[in-house]
Amino acid sequence: MHLKLIFAGILSFLTVGCSTVGIVSPGQTLLMDAVDMPPGDLAGPGPEPVISRRITVNHQGEDLLVALFQPAHPKASAPSIVFLPGLMATDDQYESYARALASRGFIVAVHGWYSLFTNDIELAHNANVIADWLIKTQGVDAKRMGVAGHSMGGKDAVLAAARYGVFASVVAIDPDDNGNVSVVHGLLGVLRAPLLLIGAEVAWRASSVCAPKSANYERFFEQAPSGTVELTLKDADHVQMLDEPDRFGYGICRSGTADSRQVRITTRRATVGFFVQHLLGGPALQKPASSDGFIRVAQGKMNGGVLVR
Repeated sequence: MHLKLIFAGILSFLTVGCSTVGIVSPGQTLLMDAVDMPPGDLAGPGPEPVISRRITVNHQGEDLLVALFQPAHPKASAPSIVFLPGLMATDDQYESYARALASRGFIVAVHGWYSLFTNDIELAHNANVIADWLIKTQGVDAKRMGVAGHSMGGKDAVLAAARYGVFASVVAIDPDDNGNVSVVHGLLGVLRAPLLLIGAEVAWRASSVCAPKSANYERFFEQAPSGTVELTLKDADHVQMLDEPDRFGYGICRSGTADSRQVRITTRRATVGFFVQHLLGGPALQKPASSDGFIRVAQGKMNGGVLVR
């Protein structure tokens, strides 16, 4: 626990203040990742130009910093996504995901940086507040709203969906069930929205603050509702799916031997694909190349899953 507090404190010092209200300058990750991709690849940019800005949401008595990404010409009653970063991570680490979704018609609100003193109940509550704000002020379709998150954000994306019922699909990227509230042994069992679990195969080899086996994505899959999809990223660690996994301070979670660009591409393709499938009526989720990962589909609690090749 002391190590976790020290690590979180270091990241707090490095990241606090990095996100300010105003226009979000486009990063290069999505465009660089898209080099040599075939047209239409869900891991790359979609057809719509994207407008992005960082704003403070004042709603339900809360003041929340949000990075908002939307298509330049959004359709009425657009689908939307609330994205919850990992503990101490800044919203720009997930910019490529937000831009890939927004360029396909989604309005995406990425929760801003939050401190190590934020607990699971609070973060899940914030997701619900942002969702209600999107419905009330951005005119999104309340029936086509998804929630996604990474690490603690992935855990609390599941918690928010199970607790509030407003989200129609969920993507949890290497979720970690650590903390005072367990989702695995709690509300996961009553989740009714389709769930995609994306897990980093070797994250457990790093520090215990980075998704240990006792609390990692496999534990979620063991208790997940029937039909839950689990994508395991081969040889990947807990931060390789971030836009910049090699930033100073993230080395404590680096244990993977996979190529970080490919891990991020595979994760983004699956995230976008899952939401396109469940919120836009698109095709079923693509299976990854065997060198990048493999998929299982849950058949029910504690009954394992069916490997899809």
